[in-house]
Formats: sequence, structure tokens, C-alpha cells
Amino acid sequence: MSLSVPELVKDFFDQSQIPLSLSDPKLPDDPLILANTAFYRMSGFEPDEALGSNCRFLQGEATARSSLNTIRGDFAAKRDTKVLIRNYRKSGEAFDNFLYIFTLFDDYDAPIFRIASQFEVPAFQRAKAFENHASNLKNDIDSLNSSGAIAQNRLINVGEHVGVTVKDLLVGRLDNLRST
Repeated sequence: MSLSVPELVKDFFDQSQIPLSLSDPKLPDDPLILANTAFYRMSGFEPDEALGSNCRFLQGEATARSSLNTIRGDFAAKRDTKVLIRNYRKSGEAFDNFLYIFTLFDDYDAPIFRIASQFEVPAFQRAKAFENHASNLKNDIDSLNSSGAIAQNRLINVGEHVGVTVKDLLVGRLDNLRST
């Protein structure tokens, strides 16, 4: 049985300029159940083409097996995943994607949702691209902080890893929903 996506999570996805997707690991093949406009813009896929499918539709002939093994191994070990993976847009154009995935678990350590932050990394400007991604993510979070939308005035710290703030924000919001 799948849980419905909390409105606060949907709102965060809608407001973010960073490509985000949400999958349900309780459903067969861990399909996408939510993605934002930035994800569709980056991938070229429409919601009716992406939702209900596993994100493997972004893989292609040059997707490295080592990247896929990292993702599978991290899922099995219940770790966050950070991997650079070759993906493909609907048009067939390849791009390098810094993929950050974390899993939200229930009180019994069973996975509830997997949240992914995708970010295209131009090969010729990777350091600058990571800096821009972190800056955009920080701006999104600062905007939410200033609007008072963060549960219990939770402080969000961009930190060392791209995507960690997304996890902190959503975990905080889900924790707040559980306590209400």
C-alpha cells in the first residue's frame, strides 16, 4: 500500500528550482509518484511518461554499470546515494547527472519514500556547476525559511553535500506531520 504524499512535500517540490523526484519503494519497481517542473524540463519527459515508471527510463547505452551498482549497494545498505551518472533526455541527448538519493524510513526501518535531487553537470565546468547547484538550493531553502514554511523554525544548513538540505527540510516537515 502506498502512502499519499504530504502537501508540504508537494509544495516544496513545486517551489524548488532544483529537479526533484519522489518514488515509492513499497510499490513494485519503485516507481516515480511525484516530480517537479524542473525535473520535467531537465529530462524532456512529461508527467504522464514519467510517473508510474522507475527512473531507469533515464538510462542508456553509456550509463556506467558502476554507477548503477553504487545505487543498488547504497539502497541495500540503507545509505544515501551520491553518484555521477550518465543519463539521457527524452530526445536521446546524453547528460551527466549528479544524483543524490535519500530514503525516508518509518519507525520500523521500512522505506517510505525515496527522494532524488538531480543536477546536470557540464563536463567542462563541473566545479562551477556544483557551486551553482548549491547556491540555487540554498536560495530555495532561504526563501522557504523567510516565508515561515519550515516546520518548527528548523534551521537548514546547506552543508558540505549537495542535496543534504533537501533531506533535512523534508525529514523535518514529515517529522512535524507525524507529531501533529
